[in-house]
Amino acid sequence: MFGFADTKQQMQDLLLETRSYVGLQKKALVVETRDKLSVLLSRLAIAVVCLVLGGMALLFFSFFLAYIIGQALGNVALGFAIVTLLVVALLAIFWRMRSAWVILPITSMMHNLFTVDDKPLEAAEVSEELHESRTRMSSGFEQLMGTSQRPVTHVENVSNWVSRAFAAYEGVRIGLSAFRAFTSIFGRKRRKRR
Repeated sequence: MFGFADTKQQMQDLLLETRSYVGLQKKALVVETRDKLSVLLSRLAIAVVCLVLGGMALLFFSFFLAYIIGQALGNVALGFAIVTLLVVALLAIFWRMRSAWVILPITSMMHNLFTVDDKPLEAAEVSEELHESRTRMSSGFEQLMGTSQRPVTHVENVSNWVSRAFAAYEGVRIGLSAFRAFTSIFGRKRRKRR
């Protein structure tokens, strides 16, 4: 049965190519995730540094402003109270505008970062390997299904049908033996107790 051996070899080649393709998809996902996480973490680090330094600057500026206002009014405690009220008012304004100033920009950044757009998601070599693997898989499927572009002779056609019938017979036989083994292990429970 030379046709069965050819079909078996084509199926093995197709299986190897499918495994390669899945491995390349995994590699592309790792590359994409690495790139996007590096952008996200760098933006987060920049935001934390800016918040810490900006908070320190605001703190010292508020001390400076409170002292200047206190000197102008003749009472330093009153200057600190005025600056505290000013900071509470800024906090209330920030709380009212938190959606427009914080939530929407972060949501937009995350959407733009994790959305598939026109640029390639994978590195160039991974993208090319994926394309080549996809091409090899499709040609393997064409060969396996007998839909290749070259004309098929009558002998090859008969041989392909015999090979497919033999493969179907083997599949059914293996399936039945697996079913029998399954039912013998998990099937009917024998009751010996009375």
